[in-house]
Amino acid sequence: MLRVELTRGNGDMSQTNPAMTYLAGLVGAETCLRLVFPDEATRPCLRYFRELQRKRLLPFKKIGRRTFFDPVEVRRALDRQFSVHPR
Repeated sequence: MLRVELTRGNGDMSQTNPAMTYLAGLVGAETCLRLVFPDEATRPCLRYFRELQRKRLLPFKKIGRRTFFDPVEVRRALDRQFSVHPR
């Protein structure tokens, strides 16, 4: 699998967070949740993750009956949707 790093800001690699390195590819909801939120103590529950999916706040792919997520796209969507910017 391909390893992908998410960067903040203008894409400067000096701002890369090693905790935000994912394996590229499609994964199920539980695996995506574990990859995007590595700390189990602060990880939201699967039910909330599915609620975000149902509200179309998370990108996902449907292949037949199965639902897959790209952890990199999910992280970007969460950053875009839930970031609080200073005034």
